[in-house]
Parts: sequence; structure tokens; C-alpha cells
Amino acid sequence: MLMALMKRKKLKLSYRFNNPKNSWVVEEDIVHVLHDGQTLVIATGFVTDGSSVPWYLKWLLPSVGDFFLAAIVHDYLYNIDKSRGKKFADKEMLIISKEYNNRNVFKLIDNYLRYAAVVVGGKNSWNN
Repeated sequence: MLMALMKRKKLKLSYRFNNPKNSWVVEEDIVHVLHDGQTLVIATGFVTDGSSVPWYLKWLLPSVGDFFLAAIVHDYLYNIDKSRGKKFADKEMLIISKEYNNRNVFKLIDNYLRYAAVVVGGKNSWNN
């Protein structure tokens, strides 16, 4: 079981080996306050692939890291709770990423690269 300590958040996840989607399973509810003040609860059992990155870019933009909470919340808002819309989900990902993935200038650039990727490339995922 992976336990990633992210400032005040502890994520309890397990990894599914030999799974084509390289997925992670939430092992304990994740409670997160969104930028609009609403509380989001991602229930135990939710499955995520972290940050969806094409295989040829994984050397530059890995699927897991300090931005992992942002990726989980983003996946949840894209797949389970679409009520706030795509633009909200993308913005929330950037806000969370900037809070946790900020140790140096390269991490900050990473946040904006990921944000640009979901704004442009996330359209197909949102419509499915």
C-alpha cells in the first residue's frame, strides 16, 4: 500500500499490477475542499491512472509525483462528478498542483504543462 504524505494530506492507495491502465485504487476516502468552497469526497474504491500521459512523454511528465492529489481530483471530476464542468475541473487541477508541486521552478512549469495538456487534450476524455 502506498502512503504518500503531501503536506497535510495522507493518501492511501494501492497499485494494480499487470493492469493495462496502470491504475491506482483509493483505499481510504479522500476529503478535499475545492476552490469554490465545496467539499469533495472521493470514496474508497475509486480507480485512477494518475496523470494521463502518453508513453513517449513519461520521461518528461511522469504519471505520479507531488501533483498526484491534483490528478486524482481531476480524474474524479472528469469521470464521476461532471456537474461543475470541464473548465472547473481543469482549474482545480492547476490550483492543487500549484499547492503541492512547487519545490522549484521546474515543478511550477510542470504544473502549467499539465494544465495546458488537459485544457487542449482533455476534450476527448470529457466527452466520453
